[in-house]
Amino acid sequence: QVSLSQECTRAIMKLMYCPHCRGMASVKPCTNYCLNVVKGCLANQADLNTEWKYLMDSLMVVADRIDGPYNVDTVIGTIHMRISEAISNLQENKDSVTAKVFQGCGNPKISTKGSSSEDKKRRGKVTLEAKSSAQALEMLVLDAKGNLTALKTYWITLPGSLCSKKVMASSGMDDKCWNGMTKGSYLPEVMGDGLANQINNPEVEVDITKPDMIIRQQIMQLKIMTNRLGNANIGNDVDFQDASDDMSGSGSGDSCPDDVCGKRLSKSPSTRQPETHAIPKQSGHGINGASSTPLPSAFLLLL
Repeated sequence: QVSLSQECTRAIMKLMYCPHCRGMASVKPCTNYCLNVVKGCLANQADLNTEWKYLMDSLMVVADRIDGPYNVDTVIGTIHMRISEAISNLQENKDSVTAKVFQGCGNPKISTKGSSSEDKKRRGKVTLEAKSSAQALEMLVLDAKGNLTALKTYWITLPGSLCSKKVMASSGMDDKCWNGMTKGSYLPEVMGDGLANQINNPEVEVDITKPDMIIRQQIMQLKIMTNRLGNANIGNDVDFQDASDDMSGSGSGDSCPDDVCGKRLSKSPSTRQPETHAIPKQSGHGINGASSTPLPSAFLLLL
């Protein structure tokens, strides 16, 4: 949704296509030249990096909680151990417990039905399913942790990734690459990341006084998301309403034509005008209202 500036479009065209016009189609752009162009074009996006890292760190904490002692599978999977401990405790104190049970419930009927082989098979199957479920969750968490670690520096490594995969720039020490003017070395230094570091970018003219508002809104959304995750991690109740719902207002409901929704809305109790009923005269000879027809329902309503 962030459109490229005219200066950025011109710089990319010069980077990618000007060698063809000079008869040097096989000459690759110099790596540092490509980095300066892309860093200038993605200057606002690079400013996402700080809050993005905080969000990734918060998600890593969530992953650790899922994989740690609070793992749902671990807690539920140890229920049989808790039951076993309870049975052992019952056996150790069977006399006092039995007396309390008989006192409160009366003498129980002893069942002669033993555990069938089907029950034993069913218990074994449940145990195997629990183990496989725990292993599947563990693999998912490990995979998520790996992805989060790789994504932590996504926005500041994006220029290098684009130059190596999309532009296919030459090696950094190559003196026979396209430097924007001819085939040779690229002498200017590589700019830093972010909008503020593009003030002296030799390839893209960037107005550092005008940050992109869409990117600034996304930075604020990242802060909100990180704050919510932080509160959730310390046990506070958090309303994880989607950020798009915050911005869309009441438009998240079902869409319908205005004429249909208008009719539906007119029947709503919250928007309908209150009905006024005539109050009978003290003498009982008539009813004040818009019509002279008697209205027995009005009397019922008043009662």
